[in-house]
Amino acid sequence: MLGEEDAMKNAVSVPTRRDRGFSLIELLVVVALIVILSAVAIPGISRYFRNFKIRGAESQVGGEIQAARSKAIATNTNTGVSFVIVDANSYRWVLEDTPPGVMLGPLRDLPTGVRFVPAAGVSEPSFRFNRLGATCVTCAYTLSAATGACSPPELVAGARCADDTPGRYVQSDAVNGVLIINLTEQATGLQRTIRVAAGGRVLTQP
Repeated sequence: MLGEEDAMKNAVSVPTRRDRGFSLIELLVVVALIVILSAVAIPGISRYFRNFKIRGAESQVGGEIQAARSKAIATNTNTGVSFVIVDANSYRWVLEDTPPGVMLGPLRDLPTGVRFVPAAGVSEPSFRFNRLGATCVTCAYTLSAATGACSPPELVAGARCADDTPGRYVQSDAVNGVLIINLTEQATGLQRTIRVAAGGRVLTQP
């Protein structure tokens, strides 16, 4: 009997462990937090996806303009390199200093549904970078009425020249000394603007 009492005294009591789930209040709090975070984040995500295509087009055109400028500086051309908007959805650079007289850059297309906006006021379908990388509108490449920016034929080998509306899409802002190219996404009406400073710097919309 005494041994049993000693054993009971020396015995270490081990509390029983009971698994616990979440209470209804805790679950409601978590759900409420998820709803609040979603309400805050979804508009920003939607805005990002809405702007994705037009911003991508802006970056694409700005990069090709910069490529034309870099080519004019790197090749030290006498006539420079022109950036030509062939029609409402395509563009390319043109180098006229090499035999047989013209070298055409690849014809680039805007993403589906994105178009160049016809320019107002003093405008041209193209502008030129000189060997120092500065711009000139009045000395830009002139599109052929018959072939667009596709001549000479041996350089294009049957490639598409134009499939949309030719026109003047480069606006010259003489007051601020910049060239302006506007893009629009037809489905949403969103617009982006690319500016090229007189010194040749390409400025995309922030």
